[in-house]
Amino acid sequence: MARPYRLTIDVTPLLEDQWTGIPQFTRRLVQALAGSEAVDLAFSVGLTRIPADRVWAAIRAGSGTALRTEFEFGLMERIGEVEADRALLFPSVKTGFGVAVKEASVVHDISTLVMPETHSEANVRYHLDPLREELLTDDVVFCASEATRAALVTAHPSVASKTRVLYQYADWPAEFALNDRNAPRLALGRYAAVIGTIEPRKNLGLLLRALSHPALRASRLNFVVIGKRGWNIDEALAGLQPEQLARLKFTGFVSEFMKYRFLRAAEFLVFPSIYEGFGIPALEAALLGKPVLASWTSSFPEVVGDAGVYFDPLSVESFVQGLEEISHPDRLAELRPKALAQAARFTPARMAAPVIEWLAGR
Repeated sequence: MARPYRLTIDVTPLLEDQWTGIPQFTRRLVQALAGSEAVDLAFSVGLTRIPADRVWAAIRAGSGTALRTEFEFGLMERIGEVEADRALLFPSVKTGFGVAVKEASVVHDISTLVMPETHSEANVRYHLDPLREELLTDDVVFCASEATRAALVTAHPSVASKTRVLYQYADWPAEFALNDRNAPRLALGRYAAVIGTIEPRKNLGLLLRALSHPALRASRLNFVVIGKRGWNIDEALAGLQPEQLARLKFTGFVSEFMKYRFLRAAEFLVFPSIYEGFGIPALEAALLGKPVLASWTSSFPEVVGDAGVYFDPLSVESFVQGLEEISHPDRLAELRPKALAQAARFTPARMAAPVIEWLAGR
């Protein structure tokens, strides 16, 4: 058997207390590559190597609190600087340039470039300041979706030949199903789930405006909005009537288990975002057999496929028409098996394959 390819993964995203988005992507990437005998993994925070057992402990815990504390307070062994003869992969923003024999990073979306008004100034700088040097020093630039790759190449045509798509997969801990069955039933009536930080790019305002539409006023469907509160939400809610506010329930940030529970009990997922680099909640919902009402934009057609209904994210009328279609029992019954089939297309092996091909020089 050939010797495995030697790779260091920067696990800085795993230092977060609560794992969503890029931390979950990083965790899935680590587990996908660990499942392949073709790769010999090492881990770093930035350019400092750390013990593998501490990374796996964080993955078992589902949080980076202990990992960050141990690293920042010097409570774990620092093995030294990353090895120059190992390939080096950054699952997000690159913090080292030209230090390893082969380097790659992952671009999740370029909304900070094309929609900077939907981000804080600090977040825009964090992502864009190193981007040019990142693209210059990468052997390969992995993109979270074909839509992200196309947007990046449009903005930076010179990197077209080195871009590759790196799809992630959805997964739920095996114990969630049993724990959910043993927990009290969610007494929320009929509802659709809406997931995402409440901010302009997530386009929750479209749903809020649609609540005054006659078709929605006649419906008994409620909406459970899962995600931490973002920008301008109080101002947006202030314009709603009491009966419209009663249709909305805001959970705030919830654990992965509670997200699972809310999705599993929902009739379907509403994803009105104007732009998503990948949109993992759509795949997480599909894994539970839940169809998705999604914007016809960015990565949604790739991720949702034929397991959902689409609408124009700038049109209340289009949104309401899509909502009426997906709410019909016959349409829901048709879409549920398609959702499961779509989720099954995204696997750990599929996520690992582009990285292994890069390491192999293909």
